Amino acid sequence: MLNMLRMDLRRMFRSKMFYIAFLCLTAGILIMIIMLHTITDPELREQAIDAGMKFTTTNDSDFDEIRQMSETEALCSTIYSGGFFFVALYVVAVLFICSDFSSGFAKNIFSYNGGRWRYFAGKMICMSVVCAVWIAGSMLAFRVICRICGMYFAPDEPGVYAAFFLGYLLIGAAYMAQGLFLSVMFRSEGAGIAAAIVVPGGILIVMVESMLGNWGLSINDMTLYGCVQNMTGYLVQGDSFMKGAAVAGVWLVIWSAASLWPLYKKDI
Repeated sequence: MLNMLRMDLRRMFRSKMFYIAFLCLTAGILIMIIMLHTITDPELREQAIDAGMKFTTTNDSDFDEIRQMSETEALCSTIYSGGFFFVALYVVAVLFICSDFSSGFAKNIFSYNGGRWRYFAGKMICMSVVCAVWIAGSMLAFRVICRICGMYFAPDEPGVYAAFFLGYLLIGAAYMAQGLFLSVMFRSEGAGIAAAIVVPGGILIVMVESMLGNWGLSINDMTLYGCVQNMTGYLVQGDSFMKGAAVAGVWLVIWSAASLWPLYKKDI
């Protein structure tokens, strides 16, 4: 498995999509920081209003709350709370895994060492490494962009940074297991990309929630998209960390088991 993992990591870190996707995430952080800087700076805000931009509030206390956010709270509001980070991660995972089947690479791997469990474990570890690198990279990019744009957010306690990293890493791993299942089951890059937009992007959950709302029901807290909101809620509002982590852990187990089923049952 170590040889397979080493090969996957080499392929991933040499691929352009890894860096292009992270640049898109960095651009998302930059755009959000510019927006936050614009609405919290009185002079820039007046210029934006004069240019035709409309704000939902003109209360200075609301702008003060933005300026008083901590680093993790502000970073959550850029690419995490809306699912953009996980959409990018999902797309990269799907394209990476589907390329194994479209090129015949997977068939060669299985005929060579036959380790379908090792294939699953190698892919999960590889994509978890990507997720960890991106989370750490987004934290660094956020700090650099804030310094360049003249924004300052209060640093957090080390435990909050650890919860931020581990919480979103766990959710990312669960999404990767789901992406692995869809990639192995359908072997379609188009279907995988569509799923990346609909599932971690929140479109499916929002549609289902709107329908269930007619009967006073909600499944948001039981979904991975809800886990992202709960994790953000922990960092921003102090909600229970275990609420999102537990649900994400359950989905990680479910999608891992689901991923192994087609690997062993389908003819590769």
